[in-house]
Amino acid sequence: MRMVRMNIFVEGSDDLRFFERTLVPVLRNRYDEVRLIPYASLRRVVVDRLIRGIERMGGEYVIVADIDAEPSVRSKKNYILRRFEQAEPRAIAVVVMEIESWYVAGADDGFLLGCGVTPFGATDRLTKEEFDLLIPRRYISRVEFMLDLLEHYSLDRGVERNRSLGYFLHRYAPEAVTSHK
Repeated sequence: MRMVRMNIFVEGSDDLRFFERTLVPVLRNRYDEVRLIPYASLRRVVVDRLIRGIERMGGEYVIVADIDAEPSVRSKKNYILRRFEQAEPRAIAVVVMEIESWYVAGADDGFLLGCGVTPFGATDRLTKEEFDLLIPRRYISRVEFMLDLLEHYSLDRGVERNRSLGYFLHRYAPEAVTSHK
């Protein structure tokens, strides 16, 4: 039996934490191994070498990137393709707007209300700066707040409230999504 490894290039520690807690467990139902690779601090040539090695070994990969200031998903994909010569367009997933929007998308409404935050109908436009304004004063760090958001997280709720999270799950772990099929 052939072992299939999924390699997920994530930007930084917030992305790493989100994927470890919410997406890696469901991706393990589809892939024999899921490896997270933080790439923000890696040189371009290192990422290109990793991609070449993954492809040679028959593995799969996806580069996950926040849309940031780019005007569209296509524009962000083109930016990634210019940055990493070995990247394939089909292997790029763009987070709209930023990973913080995925954290809030699946957060428990009761928890949000308890924090003084009105639950969102959609988080597609939530920026990192807006996320930081949501953090209640009782939290010493944003990481502590992020971990609490993930404590009672629902992927189904996240898919309902963030289209790019829904796209990612439908593409890489469709069996994990019970609604919106």
